[in-house]
Amino acid sequence: MKRQKRDRLARALSRGYQAGILGRSWENCPYQSLDARSYWLGGWRQARAARA
Repeated sequence: MKRQKRDRLARALSRGYQAGILGRSWENCPYQSLDARSYWLGGWRQARAARA
C-alpha cells in the first residue's frame, strides 16, 4: 500500500497543538502563509484550552 503524505494544513494544526501542550508562545508560529498560520494557531488554541 502506498503511503500518502499528510495534508500540510493538518500537519500545521498538529504542530500547533504540540506547541500549545508544551506551553510555547503563539508568537513562535513558524508559518508565514495565512492558511497554515491560522491552522497552527487553531491547534495552539485547542491545546491551551485542553491544558486549562
